[in-house]
Amino acid sequence: MELTTFLEDDKRVKLYNDAKDLFANGDHIKALEIIEDMILVHKEDKNSWVLHNQQGDMFNDLAAKAVNPYVDFAYMLGSVGCYSKDVLLSRPCAHGLYYLSEVSGSVLYYKKCVTVAKQGLSVTFPDDTESFAQGILQNLVIDMKEDLESLIKDAESETVELKGLLQQDCEPEVLESKKSLEPVKNEFKGLRSFWLGLDVKVKRDFMKVSVADLMSFVEGVHHRPGRDALKQILDSAKEDRKWTFWMCRTNCSKKFSSAEECKSHLEQEHAADFKPSREMDMVRRIGKEWARKILVGGWEPVDTVAAVEMIKNRLADVKAFSYKNGWSKKWPLAADEERSKLLKEIKNLLVMFCDLKILPCNIRDWVKHYSVTHLKNLNVSEQSLVDSHLVDTPQSICFLECHKLSYILKLLKRIKCERDDGTNLVCRAVDSILGSTRSKEKIDFDPQFSFLLLDRRLLKSNNAPFVDEGEINVFDPNVHYGKAHAQGDDIISWLTDYNSVEKTFPRPIREHNLDIWVAVLRAVQFTCKTLRTKYAKKVQIFDYFAAFLVAEKLCKSEYERRRNLKEDKWNSYASLLCNRCEEGFPGNFVKTKLFLCAVRDILEEASDVTFDLPDIEGCMNLISELKSLNDDIVLKSLRCLKSVVTFKILLIDSKILLVDNSRISLLENLTRLSIFDNRTYILQLLKPFLLNEIMNMESKAKSDAAEADLLLEEEKKNSKPSQIQSKKKKNKSKKRTSTSMSSPLSKPGEHLEPDSTSPTVEEDSMEPGDTVDQEEVMKNMPGEDSQSEHLEPALGEVSARYNSALDMTLKALLNIKILKEDLMHNMQPFQHQIPSALQNFFTAFVSEVIKTE
Repeated sequence: MELTTFLEDDKRVKLYNDAKDLFANGDHIKALEIIEDMILVHKEDKNSWVLHNQQGDMFNDLAAKAVNPYVDFAYMLGSVGCYSKDVLLSRPCAHGLYYLSEVSGSVLYYKKCVTVAKQGLSVTFPDDTESFAQGILQNLVIDMKEDLESLIKDAESETVELKGLLQQDCEPEVLESKKSLEPVKNEFKGLRSFWLGLDVKVKRDFMKVSVADLMSFVEGVHHRPGRDALKQILDSAKEDRKWTFWMCRTNCSKKFSSAEECKSHLEQEHAADFKPSREMDMVRRIGKEWARKILVGGWEPVDTVAAVEMIKNRLADVKAFSYKNGWSKKWPLAADEERSKLLKEIKNLLVMFCDLKILPCNIRDWVKHYSVTHLKNLNVSEQSLVDSHLVDTPQSICFLECHKLSYILKLLKRIKCERDDGTNLVCRAVDSILGSTRSKEKIDFDPQFSFLLLDRRLLKSNNAPFVDEGEINVFDPNVHYGKAHAQGDDIISWLTDYNSVEKTFPRPIREHNLDIWVAVLRAVQFTCKTLRTKYAKKVQIFDYFAAFLVAEKLCKSEYERRRNLKEDKWNSYASLLCNRCEEGFPGNFVKTKLFLCAVRDILEEASDVTFDLPDIEGCMNLISELKSLNDDIVLKSLRCLKSVVTFKILLIDSKILLVDNSRISLLENLTRLSIFDNRTYILQLLKPFLLNEIMNMESKAKSDAAEADLLLEEEKKNSKPSQIQSKKKKNKSKKRTSTSMSSPLSKPGEHLEPDSTSPTVEEDSMEPGDTVDQEEVMKNMPGEDSQSEHLEPALGEVSARYNSALDMTLKALLNIKILKEDLMHNMQPFQHQIPSALQNFFTAFVSEVIKTE
């Protein structure tokens, strides 16, 4: 039996639940991947709304957790895009739109919120839904009426308040981060100092990375899969000579070599564009040629009377006028300040619309037609206008009088120049994400592709990063780095910065930025839905205008008929319209309904058009009651309403272009997110490898220095016995007094400076048998006369111990990190060998140093 919905398939339901569990456990990338794949497979399923609801909830949660406010907005717009896929999700969609309005201050989303909430109030929920989906529906329905009515009230209130604020030209509020990020601490001072002390040649050689060594390192860390992945990347780089490519993040996973190819794929395969079914309904922007004509023109008022006289009587001369970019300086000008001012305003608006790409061809054509019609009314033939080149230039506007120029200006001023839909916020979100992950340094190769050549700018300091196209160049390393200046320690910052590095390797490329990628895709599709609505509105306006023209034609026919009839034979315009409504348009209900709407608007002197007709019978009764309406009122209403409809037809195209601009902007950001730079993989392998290399270099340098110190100390050790013997002879030849007794103890500072003859720690270690009992020495000091005889040997030994202790202190000061642990362990043997005064001094001094370190 064929399944009618994926909810009847246990495996599919399990997959759906697995995605929910993955998301709950923090693996939102995999969860989104599963749901996105299911949506593509089951997009025609009657219960596909369940998948859209789940994906919308996921983006809702991601938005709540986002620290960056622009990323928060992008996720929320993606969430709204998910909910907008099905009318059953009108409630969460309305709430999402309300949130977007709150964070962006957009009146547009408040209006959309009201529309969607009202739509939600009229939704009929299905009763035959599977039990799995029924539980979700129950959550959507609970207190739905009260909730949406309250939301509508709040949104309408906020709309009124926000419009008032916008009229005051308030500065837009800048979104602030939800959390403040702590500054990153610098933990590589030692490594920076080491790098700064290296020879320039060593630094330049460090920039050349052996592919074989890197491959070996990767295999040791990531084993065979990592090595194979790296080889594949390097082979691709060698073949394509480019690090970057574009890749669709849906399950089609197609790769592209250019942004245009990727963009075209997204438009054609993933609903990132909308085009109307009829080619004639397609809105088109004016081309570069007309934009240039508008920009460079002089826009000075023409002396219309003199110009018309030239066209009629000197057409051959007029034909010979030279035109540059659609303008001729041969036409006679008028000194009319008011017209000149109006023309300058018209030009400025048209130039701005061209720059914003919101000037549609229909407005250009209407303005041209309006100007040509004015000249025709002055008895200038259409062929003469063609011969005069006035049908192909905006200069024809300069023939118009003030009131007609004012009418054009009135229309142009009603064109909206921007759409407050938060597209700029999404762009900032993408900028922030790409800014933290984009590779900002070049990586090139040597001619044999055996060495990776790092960006030589890393050898310098304070170099602003640039974003390249990922192109790979081939250089001779010696020439490439030959004149590179090596100053500063930027390379250490680069090696220890992992923001632009993939955290998992090897990782499927599809998972790269998948969350924000799908969110922006939903935002593009949501904008395309708005485009579809705008095009439907355009068709509706055109159909209404067609019905209106039928009514106008009836009145014009009656006007012509009256010329040959007496007044008592005339039919009133209102009665004619009423009779035509009763006839209707058999077989075309839409046309019948719109004709009724048009006639009702004419007879009621409506200031705007209406398309809704909930009660046809009631509308017919209303029209019948107005059957005797005065002809003058009907004619006046016809003129006013035609102007309103004309403006709507002209403005709808500019509105469509404004929405399409948002779609294009979002699509460009989606395309930017589709790019993948293999350097993000390379850097994850390269940075640890290089950091390991430079740390090994530093460690070897320290080891070599320590070995040199040991050799030096060994030489000093060999010369020490002769120095001690000479000192003892000097001590024996001197007479010691009570004052001189205390000299070694009263001048400890003399031994704090580094001494070239200081023994090593190993040389200063003492055997237990060498211990000197201080109390015993003091007992053998009966008087001043016997001090020299009894104290000299003991004092020599104490001095040796004292010198040893001070030497150890000195070593601790010179290399406290290496010796402090050993020093702490060797404190105990000295407690019974050093006089208490020295012991206290030594303990206090060394402990304070260790504590400070």
